[in-house]
Amino acid sequence: MPSTNKYAQEYIQTICKQIRFKGIRNNIARELSDHIEDQKNEYIRQGFDEEIASLKAVEQMGDPILVGKQLDRTHRPKMEWSILSLAAILVLMGGIVQFFLSGVNASKSYVFSHFLKYAPIGIAAFVYLYFFDYTLLVRYSKLLYLILFLATLAGFLISYRRNGVYIHVYYSALLFIPIFAGIIYGFRNKGYYGIIVSGVFYAGAAFLCFLGPSFSSFFFLTVCCLIILTVAIGKGFFGCNEKVALAIVYVPTLITLFLAILIMPPSLQTRFYPELDPHGYGYLPLMVRRLFASSRPIGKAILEGDLAQMSIDRFLPSWNTDFMLTYIIARLGYIAGFIIVAVMFVLILRMFISVMKQKNAYGFLLSLSACLAITVQAVLFVLSNIGFISTFAVILPFISFGGIGFVINMILLGVLLSVYRRTDLVKDKLQGVPGSKPLFTFEDGKLIIDFGQYLDRCERRKSISRFYKNNV
Repeated sequence: MPSTNKYAQEYIQTICKQIRFKGIRNNIARELSDHIEDQKNEYIRQGFDEEIASLKAVEQMGDPILVGKQLDRTHRPKMEWSILSLAAILVLMGGIVQFFLSGVNASKSYVFSHFLKYAPIGIAAFVYLYFFDYTLLVRYSKLLYLILFLATLAGFLISYRRNGVYIHVYYSALLFIPIFAGIIYGFRNKGYYGIIVSGVFYAGAAFLCFLGPSFSSFFFLTVCCLIILTVAIGKGFFGCNEKVALAIVYVPTLITLFLAILIMPPSLQTRFYPELDPHGYGYLPLMVRRLFASSRPIGKAILEGDLAQMSIDRFLPSWNTDFMLTYIIARLGYIAGFIIVAVMFVLILRMFISVMKQKNAYGFLLSLSACLAITVQAVLFVLSNIGFISTFAVILPFISFGGIGFVINMILLGVLLSVYRRTDLVKDKLQGVPGSKPLFTFEDGKLIIDFGQYLDRCERRKSISRFYKNNV
């Protein structure tokens, strides 16, 4: 007869071999070991010696193959099929849109072949991130931040400007957002110090946007980071007074915003008041409004005056990129535009629903950051393309022309679904954001017993006991 410890280990190994998701095996093995230990102690209290008690504790667990298969069904990764389906529809729509735009004039005939080249890369990136263990990101969030920061600086030497802006800054800002979520998580339970240092990390990324200079990148980066930080404070991540924490975040933000408005150059003022310069900086937003107002449900917009006989692509700058939706609405009718927007915002709704289902702290923050990065781009793009707000140089995720933007948005979607896939598999409670304190600690000469940690362990053991009672 093998030794008791070896017998228990072989039993647990047999169970774990039945569980296909390898990432959860160590947690289950630990829970099984705790459960066997509890049962062994119970048999010892009944009068059995330790060796017999250990063997009986293992034997009462049941058939290891059966138990393993039942645990495999319980701890199986999830797939959010609605998000995957909607994203696939949008990618297909993006291909159709690029095919349509490539036939408008000869100068843009390459856009569809460009889409065909980058679509497989984006899909491959999505698949890789979907199966990637996202918990690794939090361990290396500061390193990733440093690498991205230095890479963005290097990009100023090798990248190029489009309309006076270094285009790589936009893509860096998108990647900074999920990294920022990892940085915030790394400072959990650090109090006001954690909030301030998180703000310093944001300021570094914002500084790169100013170097761009990319107002659009700065805007969506700021909005996303503010929301993530506000939610983290509201969830008690930093373990400090909520009102004071929010004041630390928003008082400097509002002061900075006020000063920025005072010194805002005329080119930025026209983003909010295009009528100030209708023939200069304000021309484009006013033209978008005119096209949208002249559009019909189906068919080409009815234009008057000097534009009546002109092709839309001749007087609408960036008609195939920044104002692709405006062009489609003016050329095909706003029903076509509405279909694209509707699918996009149903996807966004489903993404937010998946975020709210997250049960672990870092998964919640990371999926929220990916969801916000996609959402803010889409909202700004749609609002600027219908003339509701002044122009923002952003892309419509999965639809707009641009290979790097497509790949990065597919990465963000892959991260979000990777978190959802492990919703019930990563043990890190959202509420309270527990730390890693031991049961007994000494502070200021006093013995402190953290019953929360002890009760958590007891609850885990009770839960696995209930599993055997109900399933074995």
